[in-house]
Amino acid sequence: MKKLLTFALILMLACLFLDKIGATDMHMHMQLDGDEIDGPLEWLFGLVFAGGGLLIAALALVFAAVVTGVILAGVGMVLVVVVACCVVLALALSTPVLLPLLIPVAIVWLLVSRNRRQSRAQQQSL
Repeated sequence: MKKLLTFALILMLACLFLDKIGATDMHMHMQLDGDEIDGPLEWLFGLVFAGGGLLIAALALVFAAVVTGVILAGVGMVLVVVVACCVVLALALSTPVLLPLLIPVAIVWLLVSRNRRQSRAQQQSL
């Protein structure tokens, strides 16, 4: 709490000196309930409102980033499904072309599975 109080005091002094040192053509005209606020208080209000605007902008950017991430993740999932469907379609269309390759693969698969069955039968008999 002491640090916050010290920071607020330094900020108020800075506002006071900014009002005294600043150029004469640099003024903020604030009106609160019809009364014009002048002096260090107008600089303090200006800093608070500017900081509030930056806070709102930061929150808007975070919200936009989250929404964009969710949307792009959804689009990415749709694209993965589309690519998978295209691969399945390409394989289905190329099956007649791949048939001459599948026949030797099936023969090798049958020979290997027969050899595995024979080696298992020998191991079980021992």
